Amino acid sequence: MPIKVRCKECSTVLNVSDKAAGRAVKCKKCGARVSVPAAGGKSGSKSGAESAGRKRKKKRAAAPEPSFDEPSDADDMFGGLNLRNAEDSDQQVCPNCTELVDEEDVECPKCGVNISTGVLSETQRKKRARKGPPPEEFYSVIWPNGWAFVKKHWGFVFKTGFVWGFSLSMSILAAFTLNWIIETRTIELTESATGDGITISADGVFIDLSGDTDGDVEYDGVRYTKGSTRLRDGKLRLPSPRAGAIFSPPSYFWAFIFLIFTLGMGGWAWTLSSKIVALTMAGEKKIKRFNSDMYGNMTKGFTSIFWPIVLMYPFIWIPGAMALSGVAPIPCLITFVVLFLVPYFVFLPTAVVHMAQPYSYRAWLLSWMSKDLLNTLAPALYVAAIFTFTVLLVPLGIGIGLAVGWDQFANFYTGRIETAALGAISSYSAKEAMGSFNFIILRMPFLLIVSFLVCTTLCMILAIPSVFMMRVFGLFGLYFRPDLDLCAEQVPLAPAGFGPRFLAVQVDILVGGLIALAAAVAGTIVSAVVGHLYNSVTAEYMAFNVVLCGGTAIALAFYFARWESGSGRATLGKWTFGMLVLQDDDSPMPFKLAVKRFAMSLVSVLTLSGSFVMCFFRADHRALHDRVTKTKVVWRGDENL
Repeated sequence: MPIKVRCKECSTVLNVSDKAAGRAVKCKKCGARVSVPAAGGKSGSKSGAESAGRKRKKKRAAAPEPSFDEPSDADDMFGGLNLRNAEDSDQQVCPNCTELVDEEDVECPKCGVNISTGVLSETQRKKRARKGPPPEEFYSVIWPNGWAFVKKHWGFVFKTGFVWGFSLSMSILAAFTLNWIIETRTIELTESATGDGITISADGVFIDLSGDTDGDVEYDGVRYTKGSTRLRDGKLRLPSPRAGAIFSPPSYFWAFIFLIFTLGMGGWAWTLSSKIVALTMAGEKKIKRFNSDMYGNMTKGFTSIFWPIVLMYPFIWIPGAMALSGVAPIPCLITFVVLFLVPYFVFLPTAVVHMAQPYSYRAWLLSWMSKDLLNTLAPALYVAAIFTFTVLLVPLGIGIGLAVGWDQFANFYTGRIETAALGAISSYSAKEAMGSFNFIILRMPFLLIVSFLVCTTLCMILAIPSVFMMRVFGLFGLYFRPDLDLCAEQVPLAPAGFGPRFLAVQVDILVGGLIALAAAVAGTIVSAVVGHLYNSVTAEYMAFNVVLCGGTAIALAFYFARWESGSGRATLGKWTFGMLVLQDDDSPMPFKLAVKRFAMSLVSVLTLSGSFVMCFFRADHRALHDRVTKTKVVWRGDENL
């Protein structure tokens, strides 16, 4: 009678001959050694039979492992299921998440647990601590994600091209008109000089009636005689005709128009990029609502011009030092342009991310930007390289080409395009080009139309990679947020440090320069009126200096005092970076105290900023004028952002 035995290795039931009792056989499935128990005996004493029965009962009590091949209970379909052998030994799984893994895997691709130890490695632990998307995905995500974003926002692409095209056209028109005013006014002043006692050169206009001559001199509609009170010892020096043309009210006006539209062009780029970066870092895929205005674009336009200057503040003085040491103007200008463009080639991705935060002052500090650049060197340089080759090189190449070959370009436009087009529709000729009627009625509208068509077409093409790069900047901030020292919030009424206050001073200095320029324009007008009324050059000079110095001082005092004591409690510079000026008890300053504070801040000028630098070394970050007036500069917090 066959004997049934079970292989302990693979649980296979074997039917062996009773002749193998007490021996060992080989498993047919796995080849393992299987011991066959001895037979209970065909004959023997009762005690022997009872002993064998007891052994059999004892073995049944041990509940031998059933198998699928031979169920132990025919009525129980799962009776032979051995859960200990349910695992497939041919497939390896993660001990943490039970995900299927390959034999070559050291860590689980899904949860990152080491397969052999069952714990997270140090690298995986750092990745989990970043609390953001894995940075290694950044390089493969930016291209499809960026172009998908462009496809969803063609409206903003066209709007960007239109704003840039129109602003650039108006800037070209303003520059063209300014050049025409300077040229025609220079010719007019030169031809207005009559008399033997006048000499015109590049250094100025010299009137000398101190000799024996009895003649007189006329210049710019003013007659100078030997006994004129406008002459000092019979002599007078006036600005050259070109300088007089440059510093005239019409030139000021068109220079202002040029500045407005140039700022609007750069401001739109900063405004839109900040919006796209903010929504990208918030996880949004589409711009839902976006309102912009000309004033806001101008404010951001100042950022596009003065951000690289302020950022490179420790080095931007090098061209000035070169000029003072006698270096030619061209190398000085080239050095300035290189220093100006370095931030756009290197620091722009990080700076745009900072600019999209509620507190953007760190984007203006070279120390912060250098630190962030080192933390994200590879991706930052990768994004900067993409921006350079897709966006920056085109306008930069056009600008360099126009600067080098401006004369050839201007002659081609005026001699070929303008003359041919206007000559076909009117009696216009090149000889009449400088006339006021032809310039205003014919040349200005034609230039505006041509420049708008050309510039808008180019800007539409340039807007596609520009909007793409704005999205890439946002993805850069999203993937590398833990590596960037972003400042999204501040403790309300905490003291503001030296760095942000220094940046605010730079903005206020810019405002002061604009105020001084406005005072100079007013002084020019007032001095001309006074000189005409009193026929005295001394009165003319005094009027100009009084208006320039007095007007600037009064306007600056009113600007600082009124803004710091008003509802904003800060100047434009301080408000830009999120700061307030308060008294020690956190109450707003009255106007008189604000005037006193401004007067005390002038000590910084006398001490070469020494009284201001002391806030760098104090724990409360207070300068001398803060301590004297018992005021402080603090962060305004998030409630007014």
